[in-house]
Amino acid sequence: MDHNDMDEAFRAQQEVKRFLPADQDDFLRWLDTADSEEKLFSRLGYWFTFRGLPADQNERYHLVQERARELRLWNGLELKLRRWRDGVMAEYDRVGKEAFTARIGEDYADYINGLDTPAKPEPEAQAAPSAGARAWSARELFEMELPPIRYVVEGLLPMGMGVLVAKPKLGKSWMVLDLCLAVAQGEPFLSFPTRQHGTLYLALEDGKSRMQTRLRRLLEGRPAPANMHVMFQAERLGEGLLENLGAYLDDNPDIHLVCIDTLSKIKPRAKPFENAYDADYDYMGRLKAFADSRGICVLLVHHTRKSKNTEDSFDNINGSTGILGAADFTIVLDKHSRMDDEASFLLTGRDIEQCERVIRFDKARCRWVMQGTAAQLAAQRRVAEYEAEPIVKTLRVLLQQGDGTWSGYSKNLMEMGQRYAGTELAPTSQALAKRITELEPMLWERDAVRHTVSKHGSTSQKHCFKMYRLDNACADVPSAQVSLS
Repeated sequence: MDHNDMDEAFRAQQEVKRFLPADQDDFLRWLDTADSEEKLFSRLGYWFTFRGLPADQNERYHLVQERARELRLWNGLELKLRRWRDGVMAEYDRVGKEAFTARIGEDYADYINGLDTPAKPEPEAQAAPSAGARAWSARELFEMELPPIRYVVEGLLPMGMGVLVAKPKLGKSWMVLDLCLAVAQGEPFLSFPTRQHGTLYLALEDGKSRMQTRLRRLLEGRPAPANMHVMFQAERLGEGLLENLGAYLDDNPDIHLVCIDTLSKIKPRAKPFENAYDADYDYMGRLKAFADSRGICVLLVHHTRKSKNTEDSFDNINGSTGILGAADFTIVLDKHSRMDDEASFLLTGRDIEQCERVIRFDKARCRWVMQGTAAQLAAQRRVAEYEAEPIVKTLRVLLQQGDGTWSGYSKNLMEMGQRYAGTELAPTSQALAKRITELEPMLWERDAVRHTVSKHGSTSQKHCFKMYRLDNACADVPSAQVSLS
């Protein structure tokens, strides 16, 4: 553009509207007309957005972000916004204030003239809602072919933004490092299958030496994966964190899992008189928008409160409920005692099935191992206790010696216990009778043994045991028996 063309453009703009910072209504009208990446990230967009007080600039910048998402410009949005801002500033420095003002004037004239001559609607067409406000009928939604939820760890970690919460020094960092290694190598994590992707671990409380030691412990002599990346320093939100992460992810597009340890290291600094919920929900929302725009999983490591205020583990997350509300999924590690090796693994989220598991920290290998559900562990312990019970060991010998039956008084059974189990079955006859009653369900479930009592006199009781098995001569097996194992 030569000097004469710039003067003509500037005069044309002056004829339309005096060159002043546009008010909020004018900005919003322009935002609705920006229906492409070129229009949204134009010089005019820059002028509209970066004028006025800093608070107004921030608000308009976030509105440009929302408009970009409405236009489905999700992939790499943070980097696009940064390049757009830097590019326009570089143009301003290159051409100078006068030429840049003239070009803005030309863009602004085109925008205003476009408002004066709106496109005619199609015949019989109804006015459509503004972009981003479209509604769908229930039938349309029902019949849509939408992509399934994508997971980093199947059934456990979906794409999106989540939080891993536990008390300090409970083993969160070991878990996150093991997770990053498992995903990078495509190996199971806590017995759940993973999808192999590059990973990035922001170990903001560690250093190179500690990380090297932990990597060697977990890898157990295997080579370290080249597609797992580690950072030890990062800026806070609002101070360059998302911009730098976006640039790094652009250079390493295979990374689909970013773990930040810990949230307190990157959350914005608190402001005086700021509402805690609004502040937490705001910065968590920015992290979620970053994860969604990239199509990745961002996992934040966080702490619970120092004192436990409620039985609901999710209510003990340090901070306001805005953290839990903004996250796509939340994992809580909870121990009854810090000295326990086992911990509850509780998972809840928007689009994933809520679950509760029990995991154990293997100190020899420095990794968490899945034990199963609480119900499964209770059943396993019940069986283990039954198998170790001296009464059971004694009865198995007695019933397998003859025809599958045995009867006798408590005194007789205790004598057999000393002989076959090598220990006292109970301190008294009453205690023995009570313990046998407690064992009756498991006797039937595990050994197909029925127990009955016949009275002899006013105080004497005779215990009768009968084994209903397929490998003995008993023909009257009750039909209710379903498992003889």
